Amino acid sequence: MINPKISVILPVFNSEKSLLKCLNSIRFQTYQNLEIICIDCVSSDKSGEILSLLQAEDDRIIVFHQENTEGGVIRNKGVEIASGDYISFINVNDWVFLNLYQTFVDSINRLGRDIDIYMFNASNYMFGQNDIIPFVFFDVADWNGHKSEDTIHTFNDCQRPFTNNLCVENKIYNKSFLEKNQLCFNEHLNYEDMYFCIKTLLYAKSILVNDDIFYRKTVQILKEAPKATDIFRIMDLIEKDINKFKFYESFKYALFQFKYNIFIQQYGLCSENLKEAYFNEMKFRLLAAETHDLNKQILEKLRNYEFYEKVKTSTRKVFDKFYIRKKDTI
Repeated sequence: MINPKISVILPVFNSEKSLLKCLNSIRFQTYQNLEIICIDCVSSDKSGEILSLLQAEDDRIIVFHQENTEGGVIRNKGVEIASGDYISFINVNDWVFLNLYQTFVDSINRLGRDIDIYMFNASNYMFGQNDIIPFVFFDVADWNGHKSEDTIHTFNDCQRPFTNNLCVENKIYNKSFLEKNQLCFNEHLNYEDMYFCIKTLLYAKSILVNDDIFYRKTVQILKEAPKATDIFRIMDLIEKDINKFKFYESFKYALFQFKYNIFIQQYGLCSENLKEAYFNEMKFRLLAAETHDLNKQILEKLRNYEFYEKVKTSTRKVFDKFYIRKKDTI
């Protein structure tokens, strides 16, 4: 496919401060065969005006208005609308390097074939500053040494699947691959991108990895997550699919570490009236996982095990004090 059409899906909600920078990083790509689908979730600021002005300048921009602001609903709507061969999801607070899509197209043309997923690196960016927080979304060593930029991978090559890489913004998806396997976002739970990412990686028969940075993600300081308990249900779905594809034995310790890290991180975003119930479910789930088939000596070597020990042995109030002191070390 020499000149594939790429549908870029951009959810927009009260994003007037970042919208122009984000959209311009897409519009002015060196590769121009793009369809830019902007889904405006009933913004009350000037986002709608900005979209109208840019749509008048660029006929590749499609603006769709969506009243339901759930992330899964928005992204599924974008895929439904898309007419491109490939799908790219961008967050409106972020921006991409101008050669992202040309680099992708050059890669698949060099291979002489379509692929299911193209993965590239991203780094976090602190809003208002020009320095980059010094970590990227994945390390080249995570993918069996990477071998070369033209190596085709599957999930079986992934040595550390549960990293910052569980997001959709640093991937380009073959639309036919998504449709063939009926892969879509969960519309009822938060953290839906985390599950979508794992699920698509499991189903993919051809993953191309480029560890160069093409995406800058703005660090968002979240004060509260009203649906923090959704993380438990999302983790159930992830574990179910890891079992379905028979990867549980290979990744059971990594999965357990991922569970307690993400559970504890989300505890910090849980509203005060939900913290007791959240803590109790977190403790129950982690204890159940530990006693299932895991070796305690191996568990004690896992990163941030100190937090898990506190969950296991403390009351919620005791853990809360410990969390406040130690949260920056997670």
